[in-house]
Amino acid sequence: MTPRQSSRDRILDAAEARLLERGPGGLVLDAVAADAGVSKGGLLYHFASKEALVQALIDRMVSGFDGVQASLSSGDDDAAGRRTRAYLRSTVTPRGEPADASAHLMAGILAGIGGDRTRLESLRAGFARWQEQLEDDGIDPVRATLVRLAADGLWLSALLGLPQLEKKLGRRVLDALDALTRE
Repeated sequence: MTPRQSSRDRILDAAEARLLERGPGGLVLDAVAADAGVSKGGLLYHFASKEALVQALIDRMVSGFDGVQASLSSGDDDAAGRRTRAYLRSTVTPRGEPADASAHLMAGILAGIGGDRTRLESLRAGFARWQEQLEDDGIDPVRATLVRLAADGLWLSALLGLPQLEKKLGRRVLDALDALTRE
């Protein structure tokens, strides 16, 4: 028997699914509540506004990314560069594509918040923390930063819908970035 998911998590899952499937226009509180199997009042109990719901989505994305990186890092026997490799693998696949749906989710979030970039503070804090970890990863901080920036660029290309790397080239690029973490 699996533990029952909390109402808060069901609401976040429903909001994320609506953003991924319908874009920011699909993030309608009544619809999110219905998809989550709660009343609108139940949704508002957990999230006082659509802005609070969007902020919680951002916070959950950052927390989830932290968790994936920690898991990948702990499974890496080579201590030097393990955080940088974990960052790379949690950001992009071996083909150079986003490792998860976060690019599409972020596109929906960014469109949903419009010009109010103050809501991205937790995301900025996450990136600052990740950069600090990479700079203290036992390899040259410049190389670690180059790997992060390249991974972020590949991820951002997907977010913007730019052409993705051809399969063989993507694999070679990821191999070269991985090699930077091991020199």
